[in-house]
Amino acid sequence: MNRLALQLRDLIVATDEYRRAEAAALGIGVAEAAVLGEIHHRGPLPPSALVVRLGIASASVTALLDRLTVAGLVQREPHPTDRRSVLVTLTPRGRAAITAMFAMFTEDILAAVHAAQPEYVRMFTDVLGRIAASLRERLVDETAIAEELAARTGAADGYPVGPV
Repeated sequence: MNRLALQLRDLIVATDEYRRAEAAALGIGVAEAAVLGEIHHRGPLPPSALVVRLGIASASVTALLDRLTVAGLVQREPHPTDRRSVLVTLTPRGRAAITAMFAMFTEDILAAVHAAQPEYVRMFTDVLGRIAASLRERLVDETAIAEELAARTGAADGYPVGPV
């Protein structure tokens, strides 16, 4: 793996560890923190949108939302246009928690780059945006990802890649 890919992997691992530590400090899990972040960035969401975003079963999202509700971080409200659905919203406590989490993360990122010249920070920011776009472009065709992984791992020769 080249140095850039290794550094990005290290950044992703550090970010995951950071998210786990922040979530643990709030007494919640990473999936619960992800829900707070999704609602913070996208606004009130139906549970079905969280199922898609988190990639977990509907029953698991229901249990997760129950935990967040008991913790006083989210609430379910009637959907304004769909009587069969609800929207999950942040409570004032939930909004304060996720806002504080993002503020700490932002401050720590800015502290790490404060000595860099502004034009380098802009260039680095642009590169990170292009990397994210490239990864998202690859995600458009999940079948192609599976086929390429199968070809690279020998699964095309009859060895399964995923769960057996």
